[in-house]
Amino acid sequence: MTQTIKEVLPIDAYYSDEQVTIYHADCLDVMRGMEDGSVDAIVTDPPYGIGFVSAWRTRKEDRHKAVINDEAPYVEWIPDAFRVLKDGGALACFYRWDVQDQFVAAFKSAGFTVKSQVVWHKGGGGIGDLNAAFAPEHELLLFVVKGQFSFAHGRPMSVVKVPRVRPENLTHPCEKPTDLIGHLIRHISNVGSIVFDPFGGSGATGKAAKDNGRRAVLCDLDADYCAIAAGRLSQGVLM
Repeated sequence: MTQTIKEVLPIDAYYSDEQVTIYHADCLDVMRGMEDGSVDAIVTDPPYGIGFVSAWRTRKEDRHKAVINDEAPYVEWIPDAFRVLKDGGALACFYRWDVQDQFVAAFKSAGFTVKSQVVWHKGGGGIGDLNAAFAPEHELLLFVVKGQFSFAHGRPMSVVKVPRVRPENLTHPCEKPTDLIGHLIRHISNVGSIVFDPFGGSGATGKAAKDNGRRAVLCDLDADYCAIAAGRLSQGVLM
């Protein structure tokens, strides 16, 4: 790719530095302005229909905002993700166990090959039925590829043990640890690669890409979370 993504997109960047660009925009609009095969890897945590607000506080004003479009499994982004991912590229997508069929079907329909399930062992308990369901200590990812993908740095294990972000430190209701995203990025991309996150949230993908010598493009519909991500990437100074 001779031009950078931010040079070919008609949308102004919310935040940009030498390695990371954030767009306050619908990911569908962002992707439709991107060239075919313009990103090397995708790591993302899309809405999958839980309507979840974490870090629940006694005072309503202290609660985190709910995620936009989280009323049902959101898979409409997947065909465009297939187009913008390079041949031989890989995608890691968080999801929930009870919507696996919808995500698998959408990935296959778009042209991806579903390769494996990855388990994030995060420790601690979680939401759900406190009396009649096992307390969740893990979350799930689907690992899919476009064309012929091969791990460049050895075959990773399917269970990844990284502690979750503690509730009092969350800046987003579905925030994932930077160390977890960094682990994924290191295994499915190379130094200098472009990593794309259609649902940028708290900016963990951008921070992990920056820490591991990659470039990243993030987008999010919520201006407040764009501000949090930008602050994180600019060492705490909010835009």
